[in-house]
Amino acid sequence: MAYPPPYYTDADPDFVQRIMAEHSFALLVADGLDATHLPLLFKNDGAKGALYGHLARRNPICDSLDGGMGLAVFSGPHGYVSATLYDDPSANVPTWNYTSVQVRGRFSVLPESDVIPHLEELSRAYEGDSGWAVSDAPDYVTRIRRGIIAFKMEIETIRAFRKMSGNKSPAIQKRIIDAARAGGEEAFADEMERRS
Repeated sequence: MAYPPPYYTDADPDFVQRIMAEHSFALLVADGLDATHLPLLFKNDGAKGALYGHLARRNPICDSLDGGMGLAVFSGPHGYVSATLYDDPSANVPTWNYTSVQVRGRFSVLPESDVIPHLEELSRAYEGDSGWAVSDAPDYVTRIRRGIIAFKMEIETIRAFRKMSGNKSPAIQKRIIDAARAGGEEAFADEMERRS
């Protein structure tokens, strides 16, 4: 059997882009095995798209940004599934359902002139047009800009996972969804309903 099983993968571009947009606080790992969490913005430019972000110059990942490879992991809704929700709990074990998008690509450092526009775009993505803007703190942003490196990660491969009990019957899926809702795990339940 292929790993992961086909019913745990999802190559649908709409799913991939939704997870990256809704869960944009990713884990970024550089080829030197340094890792950091940061928000990443997906843009549909290049052959497969690109991710944009920024780091403090002191971050060790910056050593890999000039042509190095990276892995960005976006974790979407997830949750524990008790074996008691299956038809025969004695023939099953608990599991963890999850959604995840793993993006591999090559880094390039953006010119210093792109740092402020990148920060403006990032703040608009999270604040909207009427929230805080870079122009609200021009002196402070100018001062910290020298300590920031903006980068692009040109996407080479994408692996997307939607392990949401796709191999289980509709009745079992409904029990899992109902249990998630009863436990207050609405995002997890909503994601499972999208799949069922």
